[in-house]
Amino acid sequence: MANEFTQLPLTDVVLVQLVTKEQSPRTLSFQTSDEIKTEEVIKEGEAKELIIKNQLIAKKEVPDLMLGYDLTFKDNVMSPEVMQVVQGGTIEYDPETRKFKKYEPTAIGTKPNLTAFDTIVYSEIVGDDGATGEYAKFTFPNCKGGNVPVNLKDGEYYSNEYKVKSRPAIGQKPYTLEIVDVLPSGVRAFGYDFYEEVEPLKIEKKK
Repeated sequence: MANEFTQLPLTDVVLVQLVTKEQSPRTLSFQTSDEIKTEEVIKEGEAKELIIKNQLIAKKEVPDLMLGYDLTFKDNVMSPEVMQVVQGGTIEYDPETRKFKKYEPTAIGTKPNLTAFDTIVYSEIVGDDGATGEYAKFTFPNCKGGNVPVNLKDGEYYSNEYKVKSRPAIGQKPYTLEIVDVLPSGVRAFGYDFYEEVEPLKIEKKK
């Protein structure tokens, strides 16, 4: 029908992925984020006016220019690997166990070694009888992070807010939204090997 249009009831931050743009790309997947905020970055256009003898003769509006998005996402556990991608720095692992040993951010007075990455966010699509088996997948391209504050408080679990700037190249879309019934498999909220290759998992739709 001509008047039909798509409406997607979305709920929850199901999964966040940071896919690095390196010679050997890494995919950091985590399910511990519960909030994603976006704010569009716009260069406002200016009106060009022709004024003669204090009279407005003509006016031309210059449209606003879209530059990208600023993303803020909350993560409720500490991940040195995510911190390294977002704000740079180095990570040291135990040579025998390969467990995390030490993280150091970029030294003061030096240029941070920031890694470019795409940010992917999955949100669940639900219906009147619950889950549909489908997900909305948002991809924000060409992201870079910045400094990550560390906040600790008695009686409360640690959480971080990562601030990321997505600035697509000229001709690139500011983001993409697609409907998928496939989620990456092998993703666990805790103890996940961030450098493990992610295999696709088929999620069966409700009939």
